[in-house]
Amino acid sequence: MPDDQRQVFLNELVSGTATHQLLAPGIKVCTLQAGSRSGLALQVAREALQAGQLQRVLQRRFEQALVFDGCFIYLDAQDAMVIWHPLPAPHGAQDRIISRMLSLASLSALDPSASR
Repeated sequence: MPDDQRQVFLNELVSGTATHQLLAPGIKVCTLQAGSRSGLALQVAREALQAGQLQRVLQRRFEQALVFDGCFIYLDAQDAMVIWHPLPAPHGAQDRIISRMLSLASLSALDPSASR
């Protein structure tokens, strides 16, 4: 995601606007309600999941519990893998949360801030 598009996305998150950003075919970051809680979600569609990716994500989440604290992993009704993190987060933390979720999913190549 280009820096300007990412900044627009982050500004919408901070303002509380429901938003989403496609990172790659079948992979997006969006706002997502979980019960009464608003959150930020990385969704990887079933067809975009790599073999064994869900198992690796779950293993990393529990082996590195402090690093990925606040990240919840589940399959949605369409069998997409969802990594969800509650909002609101401290001002400016949304970008770091997205980076952590991409790292957890082994999708850091889609994170422009990882190359800075």
